[in-house]
Amino acid sequence: GVGGREIGYLFGAYKKIRGAYENGVLTGKGMSYGGSLIRPEATGFGAIYYVCEVLEHEKDTIAGKTIAISGFGNVAWGVATKAAQLGAKVVTLAGPDGYIYDAEGVTTQEKLDYMLTMRNSGRNKVQDYADKFGVPFFPGQKPWGQKADICMPCAYQNEIGMKEAEQILANGTKYYIEVANMPTTNEALYFLMGKGLIVAPSKAVNAGGVSVSGLEMSQNSERLSWSFEEVDAKLKGIMEGIFHASYDASVAAGSEGNLMVGANCAGFLKVATAMMAQGITY
Repeated sequence: GVGGREIGYLFGAYKKIRGAYENGVLTGKGMSYGGSLIRPEATGFGAIYYVCEVLEHEKDTIAGKTIAISGFGNVAWGVATKAAQLGAKVVTLAGPDGYIYDAEGVTTQEKLDYMLTMRNSGRNKVQDYADKFGVPFFPGQKPWGQKADICMPCAYQNEIGMKEAEQILANGTKYYIEVANMPTTNEALYFLMGKGLIVAPSKAVNAGGVSVSGLEMSQNSERLSWSFEEVDAKLKGIMEGIFHASYDASVAAGSEGNLMVGANCAGFLKVATAMMAQGITY
């Protein structure tokens, strides 16, 4: 994966080539040379903030909810960390070797820290978590057979097809929140939407990562260094705005509550408005 170290190499090379120190060009930098707090966990934090808005709209709350996720990298870690802070619990993690089920939840600092240890080990085995914490490991399986209030795929494209969608429906899951880029096949996506689940698209849900990249650029250009709490609060506000823009656009499009339609329309309107503001009229 690309982390602060890799961005550091790129930034160093850029400085040499350009002969200039221009901080806002690359984001995800180390803290000592212009990085922003929360960048590694931004996508996961933002996804949970988006979920909070969805739940609030449904007169529901995240406290006490169980969340099934795939993956165990930075995004999954951000989801598990913020969920735990808000009183929910991630009960599955998944890797190429299978998945683990932790009924008590990935909620303690020791467990959350171990996710980072696993990711940084390069072993790419989620079984290590099961071995360390004595929870069940399901080799060669995906986590969607486990019951959870919310499903949040965080791993890879098209990881959820019809088989997995039918498992999610059978489990009585109400909220299906994409986090990875396009983790659902079109067939499975329309199936879940047709069965009345609340489905949120990754293009809206995972925007927290790029949003905090934007905040990093702002800090660089204005020579600012915001605290963890300030960045977190700004991220929360951004995700609230994304949800409400999507919801309002779904209403305007005559598909109230369809967050897929809403995100597409809101995204299109933003681009179209920007183009027109710059004099592009065709």
